[in-house]
Amino acid sequence: MNEQLKILVGLQEIDSSILLVIDQVDALPDKLEQYKAPLKEANDFLEKAKTQAELLNKKKKDKDMQLDEFQDKIEKLKSRSADVKTNKEYEANLKEIESFEKNRDRIEDEILTMMEEIETFSNISKEEEVKVKEAEKAFKQEEEKQEEEKKKLFSEVEAIKAKRAEYVEKLDKKTYDRYMQLLKKLGGLAVVETRNEICLGCNTNIPPQLCSDIKKGDDVHTCFYCNRLLFYKDDTPANSPQEAAPASNDREETE
Repeated sequence: MNEQLKILVGLQEIDSSILLVIDQVDALPDKLEQYKAPLKEANDFLEKAKTQAELLNKKKKDKDMQLDEFQDKIEKLKSRSADVKTNKEYEANLKEIESFEKNRDRIEDEILTMMEEIETFSNISKEEEVKVKEAEKAFKQEEEKQEEEKKKLFSEVEAIKAKRAEYVEKLDKKTYDRYMQLLKKLGGLAVVETRNEICLGCNTNIPPQLCSDIKKGDDVHTCFYCNRLLFYKDDTPANSPQEAAPASNDREETE
């Protein structure tokens, strides 16, 4: 295989490794997002429970004030009973007292119901606070884990980049510039293998003559459709019967 082509194949492998690591780094925020959802949900439930408890407490205070007002009126009416002169006035006073007492009892029942609801939301708040703490802990652990993962991945990239520089030094500038243009234009894949007369970059058929030239590996050839740089990888062992027969034929043709 042409020396420059060998270097290009190796450089593509290195750049693919770098892109793979970058993809892993880019995927980390999405993974962390999975831990944000339970935390947000727990916080939302906690805020709703607290808000509901606050509203109920405010309503209860209003009802407590009403209860005090009714109780005060009942006591005043009862104290005035001694000054009543006639049966008619006495009965009217009793009816008024009874009316206020009914309203007082109603408000007391409402307050009791509110107190039960406040206790329920208070318990819910405590439960949600526990969930929030657990979600915060899980989120923090994942965040720290990801920071360590980032350091590890960035360290890998730096090591790969050092190796990459060695390959770049061996390439002539014109070939490297061409490679980089294709790499940026074609989604990080500039050098691809041909297999069964097909470009594995765009899955387009390669003309037989071009395929034959690529197999020789004497020069750098490109796919006529996607313009990627092509190479042929012969995976057949050199001492296999399949390889031996063609080699013999080649010699006969040469002779």
